[in-house]
Amino acid sequence: LSVLFAADSCNIEPKIYEHVHKMVGNVDLLFLGMECDGAPLTWLYGPLMTEQIDRDKDQSRRLAGSNYERGIDLVNRFNPKEVYVYAMGQEPWLNYIMTIKYTEESNPIVASNKLIDECKSRGVFAERLFGEKETLYNNNLEVLETN
Repeated sequence: LSVLFAADSCNIEPKIYEHVHKMVGNVDLLFLGMECDGAPLTWLYGPLMTEQIDRDKDQSRRLAGSNYERGIDLVNRFNPKEVYVYAMGQEPWLNYIMTIKYTEESNPIVASNKLIDECKSRGVFAERLFGEKETLYNNNLEVLETN
C-alpha cells in the first residue's frame, strides 16, 4: 500500500512532484489538502518575524493547500486509486483557532467538489474527509472495513 500525504502542498512547482513520481511511482491513496485560500504568512509566523513584512509580500505567501488545477495535476501524475481531500479546517473543534466558515460557494469547497467529481468521473474513489474515517485494507488494496 503506497500513500502520498500532501496536506500543506500547494504544488506551486510541479517539477518537484515529477521527481517524486520518478522515485516512488504511482500511489494507491492520495491525501490532498485543498484549503486553497490559506491564511497570510504572518497569521502563523508573525510573532517569529523580527521585522514588519509588507502587506503585498504577506498576502503573496499564503499558508494554502492545492486548488483544483494543482490538485488534479497530482491526481494525473500519481494515478491514485483513491483520493481523500482533507486538512481544510472544517472540523468544529477548529472553529476556535481558525474561524473558517465555509459555504457551498466558498472557493475551497467549489475547488474540492470539482476535483472529487472529476475523480469519480474517471472511476477513482474520492471524498472530502470530515472529522474521522477509518478504513482497513488487505494486501490487494481491497477494503475490509470502513468506519
